[in-house]
Amino acid sequence: MTRRILITGASRGIGRSCALWLARTEAAHLILLGRDAQALAASAEAVRQAGGTAEIHVADVAHRSVLTALTGSVGPLDGLVAAAGISGMTPVDRDSDAFFDEILATDLTGPWNTVRAFLPAMGAGGRVVLVSSVLGRFGVPGYGAYCAAKHGLIGLAKALALELIDRGIVVNAVAPGWVDTDMAQTGIRQIAAATGQTEAQFRAQAEAAVPVKRFFQAEEIAHGIGWLLSPANTMQVGQCLNLDGGVVQS
Repeated sequence: MTRRILITGASRGIGRSCALWLARTEAAHLILLGRDAQALAASAEAVRQAGGTAEIHVADVAHRSVLTALTGSVGPLDGLVAAAGISGMTPVDRDSDAFFDEILATDLTGPWNTVRAFLPAMGAGGRVVLVSSVLGRFGVPGYGAYCAAKHGLIGLAKALALELIDRGIVVNAVAPGWVDTDMAQTGIRQIAAATGQTEAQFRAQAEAAVPVKRFFQAEEIAHGIGWLLSPANTMQVGQCLNLDGGVVQS
């Protein structure tokens, strides 16, 4: 039976890679959500070429009413991946308030909105994965909003896991480290500028801090998410799977 899995942030990065992985490995039907209609269409075509089927819905996860309005057209779900997110610096001594609110609305409230909207479509055997970050495990100067949101997302996964397990729905999170995505490239530029380094210098420093000495590809993160989505995963409940090359060992 074809599984139906909804993925937010599916227009690029980890979200798109998850969709392609699920298309290749199980010919899943992917419901792709994002803000960029053209990029979503490209993701959907890539899914079809990889062996799956896809539908797209343009939506911003920060707007709960928009997600709720989609519930009637999405249909039943076997899985949900909350991968939509934004990042950026929000230094406490600058005019960061509006951006702080935007990051929390997308990265923390957005996954909550997504689960709230689509949970009624999921029955026993359902799988939910919230995409946190290695910055959900420790702090980075100037990234207060992003760190707060990603820490909060791990707590949300733990709470939802206990709340939903009696319904047969398994909830977990993942915490990726440095992944070669557009978001990571933006972060490299910002931190390099803030620390007086070139982008190449900061990347070399960041890679040296990872025990395996490299950044990761989004598809590698999709492998971990794919495991948590699998019906074969019957033991990991309310966990955060670190996908960071050994940076965090707990």
